[in-house]
Amino acid sequence: MSWTLAPALVQLRREVDLYAPKRSRKSDGTIGDAAHSSRVGDHNPNEAGVVCAIDFTHDPKHFHAHKFSEQLRQRCLRVEEVRVNYIISNGRIASKSGKWVWRDYDGLNAHKSHVHISLKQKPRKYNSPGKWWVRKWMEQS
Repeated sequence: MSWTLAPALVQLRREVDLYAPKRSRKSDGTIGDAAHSSRVGDHNPNEAGVVCAIDFTHDPKHFHAHKFSEQLRQRCLRVEEVRVNYIISNGRIASKSGKWVWRDYDGLNAHKSHVHISLKQKPRKYNSPGKWWVRKWMEQS
């Protein structure tokens, strides 16, 4: 099946790369591997062929993914960002359904080497290429 990365995530990746051009990409990811395809998940293409999840490598020297995830969680909590469905980072998960409060994550991967961001499965959310303002909120923290 052919697939495409959600335009909102293409924009997010562009902004992260501009903010941290020297960051490691070792644990970056979009489309899931064979293990991902055997289960339901946002790294698999949805019915429209769109992948609605992305991972960014935790690279404390160039891109502190766990700090990034906290800044994004706060933006979601304040309803400044409405495209995100959930964030997994450093053994924790925060989601809209959980009122954006961090709680322990007990999934297969604790996401200590990267942060995982999943978008809502609504075309008007994942197709929205609007700015994320990564540099602005990362430099304010």
